[in-house]
Amino acid sequence: YISKIEYEQAIIDTVKLATPSVVSIVISKNLPVYEQEFINPFGPDSPFGDFLIPQQVQKGTRLQEVGAGSGFIVSEDGLILTNKHVVSDKLAQYTVITNDGNKFKAKVLALDPVQDVAIIKIQDVADQKFPAIRLGDSTGIQIGQGAVAIGNALGQFSNTVSVGVVSGLGRTISASDQGGTFSETLEGIIQTDAAINQ
Repeated sequence: YISKIEYEQAIIDTVKLATPSVVSIVISKNLPVYEQEFINPFGPDSPFGDFLIPQQVQKGTRLQEVGAGSGFIVSEDGLILTNKHVVSDKLAQYTVITNDGNKFKAKVLALDPVQDVAIIKIQDVADQKFPAIRLGDSTGIQIGQGAVAIGNALGQFSNTVSVGVVSGLGRTISASDQGGTFSETLEGIIQTDAAINQ
């Protein structure tokens, strides 16, 4: 399909160029496994006989997926740029799923102390080259320019595309998680109306 509309074709070309470098990052943690058991709260010699109540008892742990995010490969050896909030849990394990469906373990290398940016690296790959995206220069961005967002929507749909415009530059926002346990102020943000997950 070749669009006769220049703007539409530019989006199509941008998505084709960028998509091989976009990855999904799956977050997994060892979570406790509970089973229901019936116990007598008064002990084995209870005067109340077989008076049993249900109680949750931990029976070990199991590695479970607890979330997902997006990132993009910035070097052929597997360096990935992502958001700090995606990989900030020190107890979690991270798996990268590349655009071709391959899965790799990843290690967190750096978390920016001020901005919501992090670097992770694909582990245990020998001489494999990954499709790295070419980074741009944000100093030339102008309000009204087109913006294309490509990522992992809701942790389920890889390489979802949305389009908008650059709505503002140099914004300062307060960001927090849904539980209200994490909050930070981010400065110098590029605002867009392209649909992006919270």
